Amino acid sequence: MIDGVLQLDLPRGDALARSSHTLPAFVVGPENALAVPPLQRLLNEADLADLTQLFNPLSLVGPSGSGKTQLAQALIRKWRGVLQHSTDSPPIEYVTAADFGRETQAAAAEQRLPAWQKHIRSLRVLIVEDLQNLRPRDTIQQELRHAIDAIFEAGGLVFITSSRDPARLSRLDPGLRDRLAAGLTLHLQRPSLPAREAILRLAANARGLTLTENQLHELAHREVASAYDLLGRLSNLSSSDPLPLEGRDGEGAEAPARFATQTPQSHQHPTQSHHALKQILAVTARYFGVTQAALTGPSRRTSLVAARNIVVHLARRLTDLSYADIGRALGNRDHTTIMHADRRLAEQLATDPHILQTIDELDRLLC
Repeated sequence: MIDGVLQLDLPRGDALARSSHTLPAFVVGPENALAVPPLQRLLNEADLADLTQLFNPLSLVGPSGSGKTQLAQALIRKWRGVLQHSTDSPPIEYVTAADFGRETQAAAAEQRLPAWQKHIRSLRVLIVEDLQNLRPRDTIQQELRHAIDAIFEAGGLVFITSSRDPARLSRLDPGLRDRLAAGLTLHLQRPSLPAREAILRLAANARGLTLTENQLHELAHREVASAYDLLGRLSNLSSSDPLPLEGRDGEGAEAPARFATQTPQSHQHPTQSHHALKQILAVTARYFGVTQAALTGPSRRTSLVAARNIVVHLARRLTDLSYADIGRALGNRDHTTIMHADRRLAEQLATDPHILQTIDELDRLLC
């Protein structure tokens, strides 16, 4: 610990371990000191049964930029690694609250609700992001409550992130609110100045950059939407730059993992970027033999989810659009959904040659 700042090591997948665009640790400043003991236990304990007795459910609560998503994704990577040899299929699910509502409604409309219920209720670990965005429909909220009950009964874990304490979300179903309130709630604050300085040093080291004291001072003292806004600024920063450059993601999302073979795109006019995204949507829909309406619609069929993830990856690489911009084009999806899609595709690219071939073919079609 230096100047009251602690770095908690995070589990990393193979693709992330090779990436210089993600932080290998969660930086905890004095403002979040009370959260350190439970976070250390969560990140280090590999016994599911022990954690169910301590943190079930766990709610990570804080404003945008406080690190909720970084921790949630670290927990995803951890439990995928721990449960990868499990016979359950699948043992873990990450979903935003908005997408949970979309999928519940789509499953009902497409007469596959029993299969969806069986899937979500059989999970070993469920992570729901941005609970404040859960639609106030009884069927959706009751379905989430039933899923949580089933996971609890089977000895599984439930993690929630929210900008507000679940106990104070008046639009939540009372039964759902009671279940979440019965667990542990960790309140996180945005990183203070010492924490921002530590984040910058950590990120610069990961990128092989040398920051001057003036550059570090300039970046750390700026007000940012999130800690990851700092990472966005570092992405285009060279040691010879007189001042750090502004990042493009102001919605609190993490800068995506990039591969060494990818080259940065030149700055595009917003109109050009949106036109390019329309092309990506059209070409990807034709390639997969689906309509654009299905691609941007609520269904979470495996084939459509895979196609959407590829759209996100191509849009992030070929345009200057933010996660929020891409989310709006893909049926008004939340930026955390889009960020997770980009991260998931990056992990798959490192291990699945078929996806890499698909990306190469789409690249040629878009040229």
